[in-house]
Amino acid sequence: MQIRKTDNTQFSSRNKTIRLADDISRRVNIAFPRISPSKIATKNNSNKFTTLIERLNTGISDEVREETKEMYLEANTFMAEILAILKPVKKYKLGNCGESAHIGTIAAKVNGIKDCCPAYLYKNDGEDLDHMAVYVYDKKKPYIIDPWLGFADYLDNTITRYKNEFSSILEIEPEEDIGFVCRIDDGYTDTLKNEFTKRQKNKLAKIFPKMKINKYYANNQ
Repeated sequence: MQIRKTDNTQFSSRNKTIRLADDISRRVNIAFPRISPSKIATKNNSNKFTTLIERLNTGISDEVREETKEMYLEANTFMAEILAILKPVKKYKLGNCGESAHIGTIAAKVNGIKDCCPAYLYKNDGEDLDHMAVYVYDKKKPYIIDPWLGFADYLDNTITRYKNEFSSILEIEPEEDIGFVCRIDDGYTDTLKNEFTKRQKNKLAKIFPKMKINKYYANNQ
């Protein structure tokens, strides 16, 4: 499903919805501290760290993703599938935007956001921009949680920020027409389309307490 931006974007006030989403983005990074080689590669002096970047990329592919795959294939319950996504990142402290989007989706659901999914960023001519974030459906105003870049905002505002504030990181030109696609073509994303029961949310919050936002705090932001 193609999710496109609308024109004439105006930045909105930081209302309760976006403040909560922003808090979720931060909680992902607090609960699952990780190094992202793809983020290091965006730095101006990244050419000085090519060996480090290669080693970290190998760690993600050979350790995080292989262990996730093994745990996921061996999982015989929904909760085991979710833990297969979370535990290797927690263990190795490595992850790029894909891992961040998966964990962000889980954190959003644990904190009461129901209709959300990991989404891929595309040019509207079909070119994959190699970036993922969390897309939250909302009939009035959908929004994005991007733990990899460390913020949350309404869809139109996010597109504007991608083109301006993060254009060099994402390699996007200001005039390019871009949008998100919630594409369910892998097991992890397929798992994350499901809603969590109250018991599952409580169990995940018990295992990873820093992922859960205090209800009183959230309601009074």
